[in-house]
Amino acid sequence: MKNKNKTIHVKPGPSERRLKICAVVISLLFAALMLYPLIFAISSSMKDNAKIYEIPPQLLPDSANSLSVVIDYSGMEFSDEAQMKDAMLQDNILAMLGINYKMADQSIMEIKVYGTKDGKTIFYSRAHQMKLQMERDYGIYSSTTIKKDVLLHGDRYVRASDSIGYEFDPDGIARTPAEGLSDAFEQQVSLLLSDNYPLNGTLAGAGSRTRNILNLESFKYYLQMPAYIYPQNETIVRFGFMTFVANSIIVIGFAMISQVILCSVCAFVISRLLTKKAGNFVLLFFMGGMMVPFASIMLPQLIMYRQIGAYNNYAALLLPFLYPFGFYVYLYKGFFDQIPGSYFEAASLDGASNFYLYTKICMPLSKAIISLIALQTFIGNWNDFFWAWLVTEDQRLWTLNVALYNISNNRGTKQNALMGLAIVTITPVILLSILFSKQLKQSVMASGVKG
Repeated sequence: MKNKNKTIHVKPGPSERRLKICAVVISLLFAALMLYPLIFAISSSMKDNAKIYEIPPQLLPDSANSLSVVIDYSGMEFSDEAQMKDAMLQDNILAMLGINYKMADQSIMEIKVYGTKDGKTIFYSRAHQMKLQMERDYGIYSSTTIKKDVLLHGDRYVRASDSIGYEFDPDGIARTPAEGLSDAFEQQVSLLLSDNYPLNGTLAGAGSRTRNILNLESFKYYLQMPAYIYPQNETIVRFGFMTFVANSIIVIGFAMISQVILCSVCAFVISRLLTKKAGNFVLLFFMGGMMVPFASIMLPQLIMYRQIGAYNNYAALLLPFLYPFGFYVYLYKGFFDQIPGSYFEAASLDGASNFYLYTKICMPLSKAIISLIALQTFIGNWNDFFWAWLVTEDQRLWTLNVALYNISNNRGTKQNALMGLAIVTITPVILLSILFSKQLKQSVMASGVKG
């Protein structure tokens, strides 16, 4: 006999449909409100700084332009090779810094300068917009006006060219401007260089093309920016923003390991070695520690740390994580209580020690709790700022958020650079939350925490 039962689909009524539509609309609205700041920050980090303040604001960045400038020296006489090279270095800096300064709103993200003589390219230099911006804000031309006499004062133009990088060979180099360049900026560049930054050579042409990949290259220079802001610090000069990334990884790695181990040990003792009454009292002690406002113990804790020598060093950053976090102890304890007692009885009959019970039974079964605690510790401490700011003065010890705060207080820091560094700071948290969302959900379910 065949089962002729059929699934009956109930058509939703008008009120139910309206409710679903409202729910979808509200959800999309809240999603847009949450995502807009992130999208705006990403977009701003890939814009010229001048473009950020446009009214009305533009959500997406303009197309990135790569500008090639050709300067010809044919027919010019030089006393020697050094004089020719010097004239080209002068023109290189005049063209690059002049265009970068006067045409900042044209989304010119890359400038290439070619020096030609008698049909050969004998000089080439290339600089990203952010590289030139940093030389203006923090480097060789810091606190100066971008005028010809300032740009060429002393040996500034030589040091600037060395910093940017260039190729020079009187016998010729294998560098030629790309074919099919647009002449959109040619007239503007010609007027600018003739009126404001007259060259030794003759402007032979200026062409551009679109290269949107240059917007992403800006992040390379955002990471190098601390080396310009703090040139007296050898570590930061060498490693740039990665110095602060490394400090954050050290602190968070220590926090994750210490909290996973210490909280599990405390929970094991409470759950398996103490009486129920004593265990609840100890657990109450840990949970009570969570209720104490940090502001009330901040000053005494800081004084204590300074007296024991834990100030302006890694000890000051790491020691606070040697105190088990009460909520994590609570999670572990709840999970250990759920492990069948038969596991422990069987192991005890075989002569297993408490250490064996902890390492071979409790911890292997606690993978879900461990992943939850590790991820929560990472997210919480990656975003931590106040304590690290309070106990560190040495720039080499700054964590990401402390560094970002101090860089933002620098008067020369542009908004596009600040947005770029903020994106670098929050990206790991976003990626980990996406990659481990499934594991996080499973961990929460395993822990017994109700949403």
